[in-house]
Amino acid sequence: MQVFRLMAMPDRVIAFDELPQRLLHGFEMCRADGFPRHWKEWMGKTKKVTQIPPEKDLLTGQVRRFDPIVEEDAFFYLVDWTINSNEEKWKEICDYVRQNVSKDVRLQEKLEDMALPLAANKTDSVTLEPEDVVVIPLPKEAAPLLDASGNEPKKSAPLMVEKCPEEGCTAEFEGKYARNALRMHKERKHKKVAVA
Repeated sequence: MQVFRLMAMPDRVIAFDELPQRLLHGFEMCRADGFPRHWKEWMGKTKKVTQIPPEKDLLTGQVRRFDPIVEEDAFFYLVDWTINSNEEKWKEICDYVRQNVSKDVRLQEKLEDMALPLAANKTDSVTLEPEDVVVIPLPKEAAPLLDASGNEPKKSAPLMVEKCPEEGCTAEFEGKYARNALRMHKERKHKKVAVA
């Protein structure tokens, strides 16, 4: 399970049971320090790997390489709205969830509106119980097939197709901007049929 802490006044929490790892890169992982033990047990342990860049000695030209630092603890993925890349990555998660969540799960317009505050206000201690946190169930992503050299084969993104829902209209839009094109079509370009 991946638990996200959305920075606010007070911070809010939402969780997903099976987001793909590629969507988690770019978010800071912060320890659940100061949280009660039952929170940490509920979150479970996650590995945090910190890569240390190589260091070049200017006199000898030798490059020293370091092993990554691996920590295992209860971590939140922190969404800081002041960082543009965080906002963009959060939008990717929202898009992924909307495309993959079961039709039985009711989502709000903004996923962040489903996150619950950790406390009544920013000065109070944590009052939210982990069992009250919204956990959005997602289907487990199948492990990628590997090619002969053990690498994941490159695949093209699925082509998005949007069709106009108006009766009698056969307009269809393809590509990554299909949804925007359909919206423009409906708002500006759609010819209204006059009723006789």
